[in-house]
Amino acid sequence: MLTAALAMPLMLTVPGVSAATPQLSTDKTVYEEGEEILVTAYGSGKDWVGIYARGETPGSPASIYWYYVAEDAEPGDPVSIRKTRSNNRVEYASLPGGAYTVFLLLNDGYTVADSVDITVMPAAEKRLRVSSEPVYEGNPPRVTAFGFGGELLGIWHADDDPKQTDPIWSSVLSAEDNGNEIVLKTGTLEPGDYTVGLYPAEGFSSDAIASGSFTVTKTEVPDPVASITYRADRASEGLAGGVVTITPAKTGAAAEDILLWWGRNGKPLDGYARLTRAHASADPMEITLPTYLTIPEGADGILACASNRFGISDYAFAPLPDDAKPYRTENVKLRFQVSSDWHVTDDPNHDHNRHLGMMLDDTAAICPDCAAIIAVGDIADHGSESEYKRVKEIIGERNSVPPVHYVIGNHDVSMGKGYKKQLEIFNEFSGNDEAYYDLWIEGYHFIFLALGSEGAPLPIPEKELKWLDSVLDEDASPEKPIFVFCHESIMDTVAGSTQEEGWWGISNGDKVAAIFSEYPQTVFFNGHSHWEMDSKNEMFAGDGKRTFAAFNTSSVGYLWTGYNVVPGEYLYGSEGLFVEVSDNALTVRGRDFVNGLWSASAQFAVPGAWENVKTAAPEESAPPAPAQEADDALEPDAGQTAAGGCSSAMGAAAVIPIVSAAALSLRRKKKDDPEST
Repeated sequence: MLTAALAMPLMLTVPGVSAATPQLSTDKTVYEEGEEILVTAYGSGKDWVGIYARGETPGSPASIYWYYVAEDAEPGDPVSIRKTRSNNRVEYASLPGGAYTVFLLLNDGYTVADSVDITVMPAAEKRLRVSSEPVYEGNPPRVTAFGFGGELLGIWHADDDPKQTDPIWSSVLSAEDNGNEIVLKTGTLEPGDYTVGLYPAEGFSSDAIASGSFTVTKTEVPDPVASITYRADRASEGLAGGVVTITPAKTGAAAEDILLWWGRNGKPLDGYARLTRAHASADPMEITLPTYLTIPEGADGILACASNRFGISDYAFAPLPDDAKPYRTENVKLRFQVSSDWHVTDDPNHDHNRHLGMMLDDTAAICPDCAAIIAVGDIADHGSESEYKRVKEIIGERNSVPPVHYVIGNHDVSMGKGYKKQLEIFNEFSGNDEAYYDLWIEGYHFIFLALGSEGAPLPIPEKELKWLDSVLDEDASPEKPIFVFCHESIMDTVAGSTQEEGWWGISNGDKVAAIFSEYPQTVFFNGHSHWEMDSKNEMFAGDGKRTFAAFNTSSVGYLWTGYNVVPGEYLYGSEGLFVEVSDNALTVRGRDFVNGLWSASAQFAVPGAWENVKTAAPEESAPPAPAQEADDALEPDAGQTAAGGCSSAMGAAAVIPIVSAAALSLRRKKKDDPEST
């Protein structure tokens, strides 16, 4: 995923081209769907052309299609934009009806030299789109309309007949507004239901070209949900997986979202971020919690509230099942942290750099016995020596950073001087001798994979697959986890990896999954997508055919969310995972580094041979915390495991039993590492 701030547009002169000659042009500005779009650009070196949806900022997100002006074509020659390089943005692959901007960008970066706006006309019935954002009293509706000039827009009450009733409001679609989201300056509309239509220039007596509807609602905080219930079939094992049923209020202002928290004494549980959110419905709705989500120490139930832009309602409460108990681990043997997509830049004050510092400080504070940090690719935003130097400076400013082991990502090899040179730069920084390698940490096997070329999606090379199959078998035990890391994901496993989301990256993932499935104790971690942890499929626990576990590592630099748009959109934040291996369990815990909270939606017990391991009887468990007063918060270290371990530990039953305490020797393919043997 491309990330960088957009510089202010610059009009720069390209050698050999007069200042009066456009540096970028298209053969037309309005196209039919499917029609060829020809782009003419002038540039040199790594100057490039990219096409984006109108309003997007180059660098975040990635371009839809792109090409190097002087490497992939001849400067000044028309280029069919659909036949250039793709960034795998599935929803835009056909360049469907919509508004787009073509940019000329300089030197493999995001400095804009020139740009052209174009419009692709959708089918007639799709030429009017009403914004999905709620319309509140006093705020006008927003639509996107497509036309050839002179078309009419009109608004009626929902029960009016447009052919017999004058519109409440009307306007002519201008050339400037064509294909752009526009605000309909209607004046104040009273709460109620409305119809909006796009009509031919001949008038409203004609049939509508396209139409839509919207509702104006009151500017009030929504009423609390009418009721909430919670069912969890394995709560006695400390597993929270189950169904929360919400009955919305029938009165008051409309809710946009339903928010859930773990609760204690009527308040959100201290130390934990929100459990999840769901788009509000007017009908009873079910929110499914993941099967292997765990019940945290101190929770006595689930809280729900209705939310809109004006605030949140009071909480409604559903108690835990009577037999529920928290998840607890016993005799922790290994703790380590997994994070990805640091995207460190040359700018010391950049959010990404600050987030790396927050992550390192948070790790030192909550997990002082952390054995390692595994950095799962895209360490540097552009893969430059100066950015890697900045990474070392950020780490070097701290005294308590555990050993860091690096996986190579697409930004580490695709953004600079070509794969071979970028791999040399990365290996010099990371201390690796190879793009892929393995090592043992405190008796547990860690395996690191790489695609073997620049870009994504790409296959893992056959030579590497044979190596993987061999190395997985080394001292393997079905009762002992094997940890595998790769920057890119296998399709249809974790968040961001579905074909619709479009951010998977291993094109021969079926072969990789087949190898993993021969070793069901494999726990696979991938980055690349930046998908936030409060997403569907944060954990993959197998699907019958594939029998391994996998996790989305989210991102330290910035987050991506598919909450409103399936292929995702930018979300500020910084997240990562903590892994804990104990006598009775393997747990994977999400962490919000910006706010210093556990990600309540990503606290997992990993299934496997541990299914027969029992939790401690109630009398053997830690005594419950005393009831809090209404204004009292649970102590941050409540439920802490062995001294020096990760604080605020979960409590549940059920994860990989670790039967071998004998530590194997540390073996690795890394240079300049004092721990190497």
